[in-house]
Amino acid sequence: MIPTLVALGLIVAAFLARRVPLWSIRRRGARVSRRAPDRLVPSPLRVLPPPPDEFLGVWGVRPADARARLLDRHGFDQQVRAYLHAYERDGRVAYEAASCAYRPDGLLGGWQLHVRLFPRTDGDTDVWCHWERNPNVAPIAHLRKDGYDPEEGKRRFRALVDDDSIDA
Repeated sequence: MIPTLVALGLIVAAFLARRVPLWSIRRRGARVSRRAPDRLVPSPLRVLPPPPDEFLGVWGVRPADARARLLDRHGFDQQVRAYLHAYERDGRVAYEAASCAYRPDGLLGGWQLHVRLFPRTDGDTDVWCHWERNPNVAPIAHLRKDGYDPEEGKRRFRALVDDDSIDA
């Protein structure tokens, strides 16, 4: 039953992505999921806080600009299958403004840099990232977190996105 619901959700997301930006679909889904009782939400669709050791810092640009830079300048792709994330800050919930992956060896390469962007109340963007196995080619290793490395993710992000406005 749950795999069928997840598959159906992915099909609906793919259909909607042609009309609505993927990050917006994910944000809406996270808001609905977060409000629903846990017993009604399958584990893969529950909203989680990002792991604290993934926090890179504050990017001095609006989330829309940060997202556009990752997608347009640096070769990132938006993630469909990634867990939904949000966290509480200053009495408000910050929902992700993007979940993107950069795969240096292409879609079927073995590794990826996974980056999540979150809006801040001051208009800037919180950046969270990690290096991990690519779920397209190693789904079980990815789920087991084999090779998961937040510090390597931060190092690779800084090397790829050389921007002085990122305050780590």
